[in-house]
Amino acid sequence: MPSFSFLPQQPKFYDLFEQASANLLDAARALEDLMQNYTDVEMKSDRLTQLENKGDQIVHEVTDLAHISLIAPIDNEDSQRLIVTLDDVLDAIEATAVRMSIFRIEQTTDVARQLANVIVRGAKEVHEAMPGLRDRKHLQKVRRHIIAINDLENEGDQLLRKGLEELFERREDTFNLIRWKEIYEYLEATTDRVEDIGDILQGVLIKNA
Repeated sequence: MPSFSFLPQQPKFYDLFEQASANLLDAARALEDLMQNYTDVEMKSDRLTQLENKGDQIVHEVTDLAHISLIAPIDNEDSQRLIVTLDDVLDAIEATAVRMSIFRIEQTTDVARQLANVIVRGAKEVHEAMPGLRDRKHLQKVRRHIIAINDLENEGDQLLRKGLEELFERREDTFNLIRWKEIYEYLEATTDRVEDIGDILQGVLIKNA
């Protein structure tokens, strides 16, 4: 029986998607480090910008390869959506770090640290799911990662609500409320973007079941 794969019969495509998810995981861990060890903020933000730029380069490589490949992805639109959405998560992570710097945040909060951890766990699920695109025998494994990603997005929703409730319960001054509300929403939006990756993977599985 011929080998089944979701992506093109070219190892380079698999490699690029796995590089993109590894880069995303690096960025998620860098964000968590920023939240857990709130020092050298500018340097850590610059590191996240470098990782985001690396993600952009991978997007270009995937797009260029799709244009010249004799064997295109089974659904080129899905391939493009997947790589672009991976990059969207990177953008959201970097945007959060930038706002921490712009808003002159003095210290992080427990909710921010927990949300950063949810992002790391989601990125880890994405990275572990990617090799499953190479072969049908890993179909169930990919599904398990998708379910875990969905559960983490729900956890992110709950943490956002908790964070906002705490801000209003403490009757924060207007400036502090505005800046932390925006940071919490960026962090939670990042978990939404991770779930978008899971949704794309789910669509690919359905089309190729």
